[in-house]
Amino acid sequence: MVNQTLFCKTLLQGDHWLTNVAMVISPDGLIQSIEPGKPETADSVLDGIVVPGMPNTHSHTFQRLIAGMTGSSGHQADSFWSWRDAMYRCAGQLDPDQFGVTATWVFVQMLKAGYTSCAEFHYLHHQANGQVFENVAEMSERLVQAASESGISMTLLPVLYQMAGFGNSQLDPVQRRFVNHTEQYLQLLEACRELTVNQPNMELGIAPHSLRAVPTSVIDEVLQAWPDKHCRLHIHISEQPAEVQSCLDYLGARPLTWLLDNFAVNDRWSLVHATHLSDEELHRAAASGAIAGLCPTTEADLGDGVFRTREWLQAGGCFSIGSDSNVRISITEELRLLEYNERLASGQRNVLGKPDSTCGRFLYQHAATAGAIACGQPIGCLEAGRRADFLELDTRHLLALGRDADAALDSWIFAGNQSMIKSVWVAGKALVKDGRHALDESLGRKMARTISDLYKQ
Repeated sequence: MVNQTLFCKTLLQGDHWLTNVAMVISPDGLIQSIEPGKPETADSVLDGIVVPGMPNTHSHTFQRLIAGMTGSSGHQADSFWSWRDAMYRCAGQLDPDQFGVTATWVFVQMLKAGYTSCAEFHYLHHQANGQVFENVAEMSERLVQAASESGISMTLLPVLYQMAGFGNSQLDPVQRRFVNHTEQYLQLLEACRELTVNQPNMELGIAPHSLRAVPTSVIDEVLQAWPDKHCRLHIHISEQPAEVQSCLDYLGARPLTWLLDNFAVNDRWSLVHATHLSDEELHRAAASGAIAGLCPTTEADLGDGVFRTREWLQAGGCFSIGSDSNVRISITEELRLLEYNERLASGQRNVLGKPDSTCGRFLYQHAATAGAIACGQPIGCLEAGRRADFLELDTRHLLALGRDADAALDSWIFAGNQSMIKSVWVAGKALVKDGRHALDESLGRKMARTISDLYKQ
């Protein structure tokens, strides 16, 4: 095994564009150095614009199966809660093989969109009738296999779920697939640790689903019992006004206030959605170092509300992006919607940024850097010691022709799509070339069979 050298004509490192550099990558996929270089001495030449790969910090892969199928057809008001009923019907049908094929397919779509890692918020643990598989980590194992086959890096987040709502133990039948008692959940975590510990480019975290789905004492019990005191912690928080009101009624505090008052919230924590925050919560959470895990396309699709991104940044907060329900799998759409929400609210343009950066570069760099923290992986920036996860934008694309690197990056984010992506690399391996992944054809056939079987039921 020897080092690999890539010549990069244009590369984004921190706040600076480098030109004509050689990226030396070790056999384990880590960047050894980035120094001036020449194409004739490299193993491969990347003549496009190289930027760090984007971490996808919140995903439920199986929900891609209902994308576009939840439009209301009647006079009854539609909301997040009615969408959830449709999602539950899908969740109640999937067997392990269907789940594995779907996850692999979605991971490939993420790679083609430029996501090089995924934090998978995984709660389909058991059989459709709620019975535990003989292998308690059966469904988690399918995710690990899917990530390995596709090549994407993954932070596996087995979800802790025990209630149907604050103080409500009367579960919907399909929710039984999600539920583990505390000891059972710790066994699942241990099984997932064994699955991931020797897998390259994989990490394991803990994901209490939400305060409404987990007794508050159980979150503390699990965190006290689990020996890894540095693993990532992801939780849904304050996504819906009804959730906030129910928490006030049951716990006597808003969800994020309760969390901040009862746990040492810091940069280990990802606060997923965090849409409905009081002013005090916003400033306290931003100061804690926690990452706001924002999923603008899903939040828009579900009518969740709009996160106060500008105020969050002004308070010193950091945000990452995720595809969540996977109604869309697009880095550019997530980032541009964040900015457009602020433009619509303020009547100004280029709201999220800083004086020494274009709006697009700021959004991209910030989400990539914070996403690395949320995933607990050495990614998000192209420098020695980080993993060689990156994508290459095609400078021959019509939206990049005649434009410098900043203008080309902004053009991709605000006007382009994945057709501008020339290649995608994880740990120094090219997984997507000219828009194609090696599994496209075979996986397409498997996925067609899976969808046909599901919708015959």
